[in-house]
Amino acid sequence: MHDLANVLAGVQGVADLTPEGAPLSPRNRARLEAVLAEGQALLGRARHLAMGTLPEGAAEPGEDWRARLAGELRPMALLYRAPVEVEALPGPGPDTWPGDLLRSFARSAARQLLPYAREGLRIQTRAAEGAWELRFTPAPTLPEALQPAGEVRAGQPLDINARWTQRVAGALGLTLVQDGEGLTCRIPRP
Repeated sequence: MHDLANVLAGVQGVADLTPEGAPLSPRNRARLEAVLAEGQALLGRARHLAMGTLPEGAAEPGEDWRARLAGELRPMALLYRAPVEVEALPGPGPDTWPGDLLRSFARSAARQLLPYAREGLRIQTRAAEGAWELRFTPAPTLPEALQPAGEVRAGQPLDINARWTQRVAGALGLTLVQDGEGLTCRIPRP
């Protein structure tokens, strides 16, 4: 309920900034669309969590995968007023990525990291030998949602994004390494 309340508060915020009877300004229209896009993503995650399912993980060409991720991150970047960049690093592995499944993790992890990345967030992808790698910078701290499930304090409330991040990370066998200002996620290829 807390997550849904945040979405509704975002919609109310746009309504409060719009004079009564006036049409939405382009800026407020973009904010409203961003709030609704994030709300739809949240409901999709909640549905998967409730049903115990995961999104499709079919392989996609790397260029297409990154372009879709960048597009899905635009609403979040607008809401946080921080740019999010997605770029490829060269690697020895094939540049194919596991579709919506890994993209949903990247999007949810970015949601956990953006509050700490006020100047913007960079996500670098690398097709390593036997693994996919995502590097998030800056990541000066490891939010609780990105800590292994056993390390989260007992009874600590987790929002849907936090639960989703942990669920997908566990399903993918993902490992996290925080080094300096960045966080590297390594996902073994099947």
